[in-house]
Amino acid sequence: MTMVPTTLVLLDSTSQDGESALELLGAQDDHVALITMISGSTSAAIREYARSENTDVITAGWLYLDQVVARVDATSREVQAVLADGPDIVREMRSIAAATVVRRVLLPSSLGSGAGRVRERLAEVLGAPVMIAGTVEVGAR
Repeated sequence: MTMVPTTLVLLDSTSQDGESALELLGAQDDHVALITMISGSTSAAIREYARSENTDVITAGWLYLDQVVARVDATSREVQAVLADGPDIVREMRSIAAATVVRRVLLPSSLGSGAGRVRERLAEVLGAPVMIAGTVEVGAR
């Protein structure tokens, strides 16, 4: 079985710019995995939503991902939703990438000052180009 190259897109539900990586999707990104964390700093909004709706974090995460998937043009691309549990973005992305061939990784601008280090670590670990919304691409090593 041939694995189809997949673009990994990290979402950050805690920030207004948390979905900015979606703006980087292009025509070549026909297989996309939308990833959101349910622990760690990028999951605060999901945890708060779960508390306010008296539900668990996993359910809240899936509800958020379902809303994002509905906004992504799924007619021209295959979209997969992924909940990641650990607080370490690089470790979680590496685990997800183990099941596919990674075309590239798209990160939201909301990662802030630590985004550059995350980008470098992901490029090194995954061997794929990593882009942060609003910045330039770092190629595979």
